[in-house]
Amino acid sequence: MSRQQTPARVARPGGSDSRRAELIEAARRVIQRRGFAKATVGAITGEAGASLGLLNYHFDSRDDVVAEAFAAAARADLDELQAISRRHGDPSARLAAYLDLEAWADREVWRMWIDAWGEAVHTEKLRRTLEQFERGWRAVLASVLADGNRRDCWHCADPEDVAGRLVAALDGLGLHTTLHPDDVAPEAAARWARRLVELELGVTLPGAPAPAPARAAPTPHEARIPIRGRDLDATGRVHPAVLLTYVGEVREAWLDARLGGLDPVPRLDVAHVTADFRHVPARRDAEVVVRCVLDGLGSIGVRTRETIETVGGALVVSAGATVVATGEDGAPRPLTQTEREALLR
Repeated sequence: MSRQQTPARVARPGGSDSRRAELIEAARRVIQRRGFAKATVGAITGEAGASLGLLNYHFDSRDDVVAEAFAAAARADLDELQAISRRHGDPSARLAAYLDLEAWADREVWRMWIDAWGEAVHTEKLRRTLEQFERGWRAVLASVLADGNRRDCWHCADPEDVAGRLVAALDGLGLHTTLHPDDVAPEAAARWARRLVELELGVTLPGAPAPAPARAAPTPHEARIPIRGRDLDATGRVHPAVLLTYVGEVREAWLDARLGGLDPVPRLDVAHVTADFRHVPARRDAEVVVRCVLDGLGSIGVRTRETIETVGGALVVSAGATVVATGEDGAPRPLTQTEREALLR
């Protein structure tokens, strides 16, 4: 958001970098819903509300945008793994926490990785992206193994070799517990993973450290907006474009309540908006209730979820937006820690 605006307001979609980010986010959503094989150019551009020409301007091929969308999701996993290193100093506790992070019961995450492995057999760009992040996982694990070696927690003559074996074994467990949950339940996968590590290192690992205290759910912003005569079309109903302005007003108010007091006030650009219209309020509806809440926080932006309801509780619109932090030059930039904490309030 620009500091010159009072109150702070979200800027309109702007530079080509934000459009590129929008296409990557659209590809990520398509992959999660339909899988890599069905993440076609048409599906991605349709999800983004963009043209084929725009996708071709930003990416050399469909494989490029798919690989970047996967990289964005994989980067979040790797960031979480690296964050554990900062939370737990003891190598044994850190290793136990790494195993806990595998989240054997999270079938959606494992399905994405398994789908990526299958697609990478045919797609060189995705294969290289997978290889990059697998190296990252092995490097982080090798680092904790070497640290434990130095501190006499265990004896590990070749941390990189052991890390490679363990990552391959853990990937295999994830594959089996996702495809054959009746034979390899998540609880069994967790036990087997710990046993593999303990046998490899000749130690007994402690229980996984308690996770950091959960934050309270972010507070939604709610507003009652009166329906004005100029909002109605010739049939006496509120025009869909007007409903989107209601959503935008409340989203801006939600963002301003969290970021408006920062110095400098950050600039955020709306990169993508989706809306599902369920019911169109008419003249008899004096006002509507609009809510906005945090739906997700990424490295460069935030996803919000909005609803509009009649006072009687009928759902009018279900909407969502991706809002990207930008610098003075209009290019996307990472959210600062201060901004992330403010958005989570």
